[in-house]
Amino acid sequence: MSGTDIHQLAAAYALDAVDERERADFEAHYPTCAICRPEVAGFRETISQVAASLAVAPPLAMKAKVMTEIGSTRQLSPLLPDSVVDLATHRRSRQRMTRVLSVAAALLLLAVGAFVVGRHSSNANGFADQAAAVFAKPDTLSTTLTGTGQGSFKVAWSPSTSKVVVLGDGLADPGPGKAYELWLVDSNGAHAVRLLDKADGKKVRRVVTVDGHPTQWAVTVEPEGGVDLATGPVIFTGAV
Repeated sequence: MSGTDIHQLAAAYALDAVDERERADFEAHYPTCAICRPEVAGFRETISQVAASLAVAPPLAMKAKVMTEIGSTRQLSPLLPDSVVDLATHRRSRQRMTRVLSVAAALLLLAVGAFVVGRHSSNANGFADQAAAVFAKPDTLSTTLTGTGQGSFKVAWSPSTSKVVVLGDGLADPGPGKAYELWLVDSNGAHAVRLLDKADGKKVRRVVTVDGHPTQWAVTVEPEGGVDLATGPVIFTGAV
């Protein structure tokens, strides 16, 4: 973990993409860290929410195929190999493979989500790749927005890329000529992000670019053409 700020491991830890030493160091640190503890919880909640809402049942023939392969696949020989294996090298190789597979699993999850949502909204094109890139950044901060609106919003922001992943679920129809608008709130006030979404299928799946460093996120319902100043009440909000 040389040269890596331990606070930057929250996303990788939530994705199970750390090696054994990083895991031990981070697990000793984050339970008492006011920054890392909510970040890990937020990342885990986001991943589980995406998995739960966008899960796809495997084909019915998959079990039969797997069982057939098990019956016809020869087991590895119990004999030791002729050459001596360097255990340290083997361990490092296994750790690298574990990290690759963990990240690949996260990318697969997002890809499946984009495929399913893509059948309902054109905004899903490229969502999986863009969202995965944001979640892979060690500086990404995840926030759950709460309020009086129906459903929920989650916002994940990477300061180094200025990219924001927005996940909305269980949302109400904003109404004729209306759309959900995301606002970046900093010391100078609220700034329109121009994320205007009708929440087709009760969902929002967007990746947008923002300017500035927010202290809060907010969501209102605005005219679908867009506004510079909010006209509707804040229905969701959350601190970064």
